Amino acid sequence: MTAHNDAADSFDFIVIGAGTAGCVLAARLSENPAHRVCLIEAGGSEQHPYIAIPAAVGAAIMSERFGWNLWTTPQAALNGRKVPLPRGRVIGGSGSINGMAYYRGSARDYDDWAAAGNNGWSYADLLPYFLRSEDNPEYAASPYHKTGGPMAVRFVPRTNPLCERFNAAMADLGYRYCEDFNVAEPDGYGYRQATIHNGLRVSTASAYLRPAMRRPNLTVLTQTHTRRILLDNGVATGVEIEHAGATRRLGARREVLLCAGAFHSPHVLLNSGIGDAQDLAAAGVDVVHHLPGVGRGLTDHPASYIAMDTRDTTSYGLSLPTTLRNLWAGVQYLAARSGPLASNLFETNAYIKSHAEADRPDMQVVFQPARRNTRPFPLPLGHGYAISIVCLYPASRGTVKLQGPDPFAAPIIDPALGSAPEDLATIVRGLKLARKILGTRHFADMNAHERLPGTQVADDAALEDYVRATLATVHHPGCTCRMGDDPQAVVDAELKVRGIAGLRVADASIYPRLVGANTNASVVAIAEKAADMVLGIAAPAAMPALR
Repeated sequence: MTAHNDAADSFDFIVIGAGTAGCVLAARLSENPAHRVCLIEAGGSEQHPYIAIPAAVGAAIMSERFGWNLWTTPQAALNGRKVPLPRGRVIGGSGSINGMAYYRGSARDYDDWAAAGNNGWSYADLLPYFLRSEDNPEYAASPYHKTGGPMAVRFVPRTNPLCERFNAAMADLGYRYCEDFNVAEPDGYGYRQATIHNGLRVSTASAYLRPAMRRPNLTVLTQTHTRRILLDNGVATGVEIEHAGATRRLGARREVLLCAGAFHSPHVLLNSGIGDAQDLAAAGVDVVHHLPGVGRGLTDHPASYIAMDTRDTTSYGLSLPTTLRNLWAGVQYLAARSGPLASNLFETNAYIKSHAEADRPDMQVVFQPARRNTRPFPLPLGHGYAISIVCLYPASRGTVKLQGPDPFAAPIIDPALGSAPEDLATIVRGLKLARKILGTRHFADMNAHERLPGTQVADDAALEDYVRATLATVHHPGCTCRMGDDPQAVVDAELKVRGIAGLRVADASIYPRLVGANTNASVVAIAEKAADMVLGIAAPAAMPALR
């Protein structure tokens, strides 16, 4: 990792946040040796076994070393519970601790963005950017995929046998098999791809940033906190940072690119005096630019689950009877980067329409061929399996606000989870479906016991109570610096902060509406498109013929 150096504290471009988007932008902007680029990251190196080994995802996401350790405010609709919000504080950001699932979502999601006034953001416009980033030889003949890009995308080569039972159960219930979840209109069940290659996690840190760090024109500052963006008469001129107790100012000759994520991008703007004037004044921050949408509209995917326990040892898990098997898994991984440790443990799932009026899949059904632990632990203890139900288009909306004028204070995050009754209703429908799946003949010989919620939780009212007691997010926040042309929009279709020159935001915070998908793939595409915009490169030709 490039350390702080004595070079002149002025750059052409400053990128705040070395997460999924920031790594892409730093790499693309530094391809021209004439550009001096600085990338600022609050965390440290991502080179650690918890991050590299796919099956260690539980350890990575739970580690205080690699995360911001954020929590929601007490959630009124969830019995006053606080819900954890894992976000990466490490090179690669949340892409270094996430579940590695690669899913773009429905083309309709992006067409909705464009229809809302964001020209250039339709599915046909974004598909070339998805292709630019991808190296996916397993669909080499498909127009929806490409080889040669930085991000390796692959199927897990050897899946747990329980996954085939899940697929067979979905078939019995009348759902269709989906050969490729990354076509324009995916629908159904099947195996999904992940950003895993040769048994290792692939992130934009490994795929984009690490190769770029050999360039002398790229400076990466780690363990460095962004205090605020420097503004002069409505122009972003640099960034004030703090490292090891010392404060410095870095100048940006051309642009500042904010890529700190759905929670910290609005947090940095607010700390810089950009946001709702009344809220800023209440927090003790001088108002520089009234922009009321900053931190508003927070959306995340809520989920709950059915957990089954069994004495059968087919599932992934630690137990005395599987000691030799697990030792062999370690040998396989050390010798050839293969076996169960090369899996992200979530190998099959379904995207389905949960009601007749849905125009696209609105529910994700995630099968976990491992026991869901009673208490937090990075590896499954014992044996069993679970199905998580994810509401893909929640109606609940929340906020990100300041605690006060201290830029080191964590943001106040209130996603208002479950505040929209329809979100709870969707998950209740999904839990009933999960029971049907697990009640098919394909799971009959497992002799499993439903630990949660338990068979006594039977009617809709009881299931809703269970959801309120267990609902969490699947860590896909967005929409807090929303792109649009209305008064509540924070950035325009070129990702420029409205009313401020020389400042753009590029990450999941700019979503006009949350995509019905894991968010990593679309954030990579956003960053690729942002790089073209910053550099004045014409966008690739749209690909409408694929529809």
